Amino acid sequence: MGNAAVLFTNARNLGFPAGSFDIALCGFIGWDDCFDFVRLKFTQLDTKATEIWRVLREGGKFVCCSWEEQEDFAWMEEAMLRYYPAILQDDEYLTRCPIRMSYENGEGYEIILSAAGFKNIEVSRETAEFVSTDEDEWWRQMQYIGWDTFFEKIRPNDEHKPQRIKESILKDIQSHKQPDGIHFTKTVFFVSAVK
Repeated sequence: MGNAAVLFTNARNLGFPAGSFDIALCGFIGWDDCFDFVRLKFTQLDTKATEIWRVLREGGKFVCCSWEEQEDFAWMEEAMLRYYPAILQDDEYLTRCPIRMSYENGEGYEIILSAAGFKNIEVSRETAEFVSTDEDEWWRQMQYIGWDTFFEKIRPNDEHKPQRIKESILKDIQSHKQPDGIHFTKTVFFVSAVK
């Protein structure tokens, strides 16, 4: 068995010679920094897909995945807007909304990969139900994706308001609760392409 190594690299500059790999796999790389998935057009030059294309051998395969829909994240955003509509005045929220990643789609990836020179692009989707064991676990997930920063912004103006909002949200979420936990569906799409 050979030696294995893990390298942390930047997708814009992988640091490998051209044609180094037969297969490149990635998950949730994100192209929303250079591509508008609503209008299906580039907002700036993409260097990630072209770099991945560069390090693949001729005939090499690229496979990636990303979230297309995350019901729990969208639900949380709607709840926050209900209980704290002032968030719409927050520039950080407007530019870095915690669920932006869920707006990517397979159609956009087809355009991105085609522009980089990939061919035989195929997109598939899978939807599954995800279960958080209880309200505490679900709340920690929401904090992890970035909602905690907005709750901290609310606190200086009214130290009790974040707790009241949390209690209201956890009361509402009971509509998604079943005997084994809190249920939400998520859809992931998979894209494969050939150099």
